[in-house]
Amino acid sequence: MALFVDVLDIELMLLGGGLLVLAYWVLLNFTLNYDQQKLSEINRGFGYFFLTLGIYSLAMGLWSSFVWPLPSSYNLVLSDPFSLYGIALIALGFANIYKVPITGVLAGIAILSIPVINYGAAILHFGMTNSPTGAGALYLLIGINGLLSPILQTKAKKYWSYIAILLLVLAAILALYTGIAATYEHIEGWRSWAPFYG
Repeated sequence: MALFVDVLDIELMLLGGGLLVLAYWVLLNFTLNYDQQKLSEINRGFGYFFLTLGIYSLAMGLWSSFVWPLPSSYNLVLSDPFSLYGIALIALGFANIYKVPITGVLAGIAILSIPVINYGAAILHFGMTNSPTGAGALYLLIGINGLLSPILQTKAKKYWSYIAILLLVLAAILALYTGIAATYEHIEGWRSWAPFYG
């Protein structure tokens, strides 16, 4: 049995924070007319952040898949997508650090987004979590944004970037709100718990 099993609140808060940083990255790269030399340097900083958060997210997602800390099918819909988030951030991080074109990365993110959309639909269909509408909306906002992210490499990128930023910010607000609320619920629920050795 795992000794530390309630990581969902921190994962949601990091998801929300990461989505806000991602929205800022989209703003700088696809909306504003920024100096390309300076933007390239700024993107390296984004790259290191995306890489670091991606490694953590992938590790926590895989840990949850192997250890199965959440009850029943909740582990599937609440843990597995975190690994996909980690993979997407790692790929985006490397692309920004090494200044490579992101067309392939965005195509990969689009593919990784399909299961996220499916999990969001499943949450709504089965009425999972305390707030199925909020959780389902969170997954659908992230998934649709990721699925359509290759549009950022087309002539419509400026228009799409505004929509992408809006979707990312809305998803970030949902993730942060849910994660912050869950922190207090989880702390209250686990206050009297102690490991078997003490």
